[in-house]
This record gives sequence, structure tokens and C-alpha cells, in this order.
Amino acid sequence: MQRDDASKAQKKNLVGLVSPQVLSAAEADPISPVVMDLQACDMLEIRYDWFEKGIWPELSTRVRKLAPESAQIGTVRLARDGGTFPDDSAVERPALWQSIFAAPDVPEWMDLERDCLHDYGALAELAKPRGTRIIVSEHNFVRIPTLLELKKFAQDAQRVKAAGLKIAAMSNGPTDCQRLYQFASKNAKNFEMFAAFGMGKTGMPSRIWSLHEGANLTYGSIEACAAPGQIDVLTMKKAIDALDNFASENDIAAFLNKFE
Repeated sequence: MQRDDASKAQKKNLVGLVSPQVLSAAEADPISPVVMDLQACDMLEIRYDWFEKGIWPELSTRVRKLAPESAQIGTVRLARDGGTFPDDSAVERPALWQSIFAAPDVPEWMDLERDCLHDYGALAELAKPRGTRIIVSEHNFVRIPTLLELKKFAQDAQRVKAAGLKIAAMSNGPTDCQRLYQFASKNAKNFEMFAAFGMGKTGMPSRIWSLHEGANLTYGSIEACAAPGQIDVLTMKKAIDALDNFASENDIAAFLNKFE
């Protein structure tokens, strides 16, 4: 697919996930390799659902001290979307969001699952005064949605005026991610942040090649992988820096094979 000059110049954002183990290791040793991983990321996702609720308000400040140049995404991921926050406790999240936004330091972005758009208004009301924008996300651990389903997702995100969209879906074959690339090429321009990649073994190259096809947001692991097919941030960083040298998705697959 052809890209215009604006797409070529668009910044590619690598997101690393912050877990309790990562945060503890980085705070314990300022020259730890974990700190290098954190600082290599353009953005850091604070996975609040992995931490004790009582420390949620302080997490943004603690992460900011370790990586002051990295923007933050706050996420309270429900179990059905691959997180650890109980699905039947979803009604508790608005009060917990309030504790996050009452803190001195807050993430620049918050992530909300598409199937919880009924809570979008409550989150937006808390986020707007602090200058925080919202990414609407969807995770499909079975298959990549059809183009019609993806189109409906984009419409839902635009309807609530979300500034970002993320779709991560299980790839079950070598050509599955083509739908995600078509989706990104057509819709990424409508969002400030946009991610569309496949999970699983055959989805690995898409975590990088999607940036060639219009997306500007992708995710990597720091220490333990949090999703099927996730790639460590330093390998992701190398691949993203060399993106213009790759002619195809297959080139990226060959590059990644060197690090297995």
C-alpha cells in the first residue's frame, strides 16, 4: 500500500508495559537493564490492574521519575480483555479512575475497552480537566475481525470522539493481518493514536509492519510477555528504527527470527 508524505513522517510510538516487577526492579537499581527498557519506550502503559488498588494514585509519579520523557497510558484491563481486573467488578472502575485523576501526576492517556463505552462519559469527565485523552481498545483472542466489524469499531470510537483506537486480535494464518493493514490505511488518519496488529506467532511481524501501513502505536514487553506473540521492547526498537529498510512483512519476519 502507498503512503503519503505525512504518513512517512509520522512518529512511531513504542509502548512498554509497566508491571509491579518492572517497577520494583527499576526503582531498586537505577542502572538496571529494566530502566534502559523503560527509557527506550516512547510511551509506557501503567497496568493498574496488576497493582494493589491502594497505590494507584502514586503510580504515575513513580513511573515519571524513572522515564520522564515517556508519555503514559493508564489501563485498568478487565479479565475478559486479557487483564486481571474482575469482570464482575467493572462497576467499581469509575471510583478508582477518580482516585487516579485526583493525584498530582496523571497519565496523558487512558485506555477503555470498547465493550465498556457506557462508561466513556464518566471517564471523559474525569480525564478532560487533566488533559488526558482516551484510547478505545478491543482485544480478540480468537480471530481477526472482518473488515465490516472493524469498520463498525472505528465508527463506535469516532461516535464517542475518542482520540485513540487500538485493536489487537489473534492471527491464525500468514495472511490474516492483511485486514488490519487495510483497516489502518483507511482509518488511522482519523485518530491521534492508532494501533492495529495481530497476536500470536503469525501476528508478530504485524506489530512492526502495521506502522508501515498507517498505525503509529505498537506495544512491546519489558521482561515477561503479557500477550501472545509480544516482542521485547529492545528488539521492537531495533526493528522500528530499521522500518524504512524493510520491503515487506516477510522481511520483518526474517529480522525477528534472528532474535529467537
